[in-house]
Amino acid sequence: MRKGKPIYTITTIREPADKIPSGQPRCVGFYHSQEIAIEAVEHNSCDIYEEGYYPYAVVEEFYQGIYPFPKEIWFKWNKKLKKYVRTKSRPKPFKHIVCFGLG
Repeated sequence: MRKGKPIYTITTIREPADKIPSGQPRCVGFYHSQEIAIEAVEHNSCDIYEEGYYPYAVVEEFYQGIYPFPKEIWFKWNKKLKKYVRTKSRPKPFKHIVCFGLG
């Protein structure tokens, strides 16, 4: 059951490697507004891309409670545009992982 006001976590993720299948996700912050969270990713606020270290980002909507299943909005860095752009679906390397922002 959803209770209270949601938070929208922003998590950046590295390219998966053989020894790092999860891609080492790093939650860099959260907002109470989905619009502001998306804007922060799209504008690469505070250089969350970290000059190529984190080519993926996800915004997750979390409500209080145990074992959340957040809604997700995925982004991938576009080298030509030099910014994160939304993807239509979750990237394949992260198919079986959930809750990037809260672990």
